[in-house]
Amino acid sequence: TIPAGSVKANYFVGISTQAQYADLAEKYTTAEDHPVGTAMAICTDPHHEAGPASGNDISIGVVSDSPAYLMNAESEGQIIGLKGRVPIRIIGSVEKGNQVFVGENGVCQSANSEGKQCVGIALESNNEEGEKLVECVLKV
Repeated sequence: TIPAGSVKANYFVGISTQAQYADLAEKYTTAEDHPVGTAMAICTDPHHEAGPASGNDISIGVVSDSPAYLMNAESEGQIIGLKGRVPIRIIGSVEKGNQVFVGENGVCQSANSEGKQCVGIALESNNEEGEKLVECVLKV
């Protein structure tokens, strides 16, 4: 069934569209649900596709809860933001414009350690040392 206020079509031709949210996302299978903002990487487990990024992992994106565009919407799995603006779990101080790097267990940091991949760029400053969500633009 189609929810009230929805439109269904097989083919759309138009001049422009807009969305309330700001990321392009796709579903990937995970062993468990991870919190919004968790940096994710492809895992080697044969039973699922993605898990929290750590160390020198290459992040494929960040867990999202409100994508502007969701690919594979009918598939099993958790929504992973691939491009656009998303909140990212960060530990430690971060300044607007800082690069954000893979840390441990899907939590990122603004301090780069050798070999860590850039996940995004902070769009806001936050001087709290503990873990928090910081709005970033994805660079994966």
